[in-house]
Amino acid sequence: MERVTRIIYKYYFKRAALAARFSFGNLHRTMLRLIAIFLSITIFSLELKSEELRLDFKKTELGKLPKGFSTSLLGKGDPANWQITETPAPSSIAKANSGNKNLAASPTLSQTSSSHLRNGSPICFFEDNEFGDFTYSVRVRIDGGAFRQIAGIVFRAKDEKNFYSLLINSIDGKIMLIKVVDGKQVTSWNSLGELNLQKNHWHSLKVVCKSDRFSCYHNGVMINNASPFSDSEQLKGKIGFITFKDTTASFAHPKIIYTPRISLAQRLIGKIQTKWERIEDVQIYARPKPNEALKVVGSMEPSKLGLIASDVIEGVVKTTQFGYAKEDKSVIVTAPIRDRNGEPVAAVKVKMRSFRGQTKKASIVRIMPVVKLIESRMRDSKDLFR
Repeated sequence: MERVTRIIYKYYFKRAALAARFSFGNLHRTMLRLIAIFLSITIFSLELKSEELRLDFKKTELGKLPKGFSTSLLGKGDPANWQITETPAPSSIAKANSGNKNLAASPTLSQTSSSHLRNGSPICFFEDNEFGDFTYSVRVRIDGGAFRQIAGIVFRAKDEKNFYSLLINSIDGKIMLIKVVDGKQVTSWNSLGELNLQKNHWHSLKVVCKSDRFSCYHNGVMINNASPFSDSEQLKGKIGFITFKDTTASFAHPKIIYTPRISLAQRLIGKIQTKWERIEDVQIYARPKPNEALKVVGSMEPSKLGLIASDVIEGVVKTTQFGYAKEDKSVIVTAPIRDRNGEPVAAVKVKMRSFRGQTKKASIVRIMPVVKLIESRMRDSKDLFR
């Protein structure tokens, strides 16, 4: 991030030097704009610090699936039963190799169905976010299984048919890393020799993903001879938990330390801000889900992200009519944003400095390049959140 910031600074100060050759007035305006961009970049850099997310199961009723999670089955057979149970487990601050020492009753996520009629892999996804660069750790205990005793974590998952998974194989005494594409296991790695991985014993699994590399750990020890794995096909995705066939297992204290991802809408805001100098403010609005209200998903002011759209902006999307207002020496135009099928699915609100005699029609014409830029980068409104 520091390297990107230096490049941006260098680029804009070169522009300032060129502006100085023409007029002091131009230089003054350019420098004011550079100061604003400098501050926004500096603040933005500070906001990209790593964040920690602990998936707390304490607020979920026993026997229920936590909010923000979904379940899937890769393969065929009886459905799984993912639920919160109270299980003796290590504390969240115990050492990675603490095993079954100092256990205390804790709410854990468990897959409790041991059906022998299941010829697939039950998966439980955390749906509230996708992660690119992150560290994901969890305690895993295999509780049973007559035919299979395999359980672990999934990461950088697109869906139940495309993901990576770090696994404990209790019967064979192996730590496994697999990659699944279109529902088929395409690559795998197994630890050498036979490890002591008995069931009813707590293990810790951790994966550290940075760009196209990921390092995997079992009980605090890096596997694969302390060498990271590399694969660039799936660089972001969901995290979750997995069991195989009739395996039952429990998962405790999942934690994700991650670098927040920048959404497409926010990246577009940055491009608009640097490309059109007369634009003073921009907000992009979209719906997180089809039946929800429009919200700010991109803004020059981060404090406005997540705010609910006004009735005027909702009306722009519904009627496809442009909104228009004057404010001092500026005009505010709100335009509908269409998806690849031509359907109005979002909106952009632009405040820009006007010139003398500027009409509503001229104002709309002036913001159309902004509209076209946004539409050219998205297929549907979901893309704005990615």
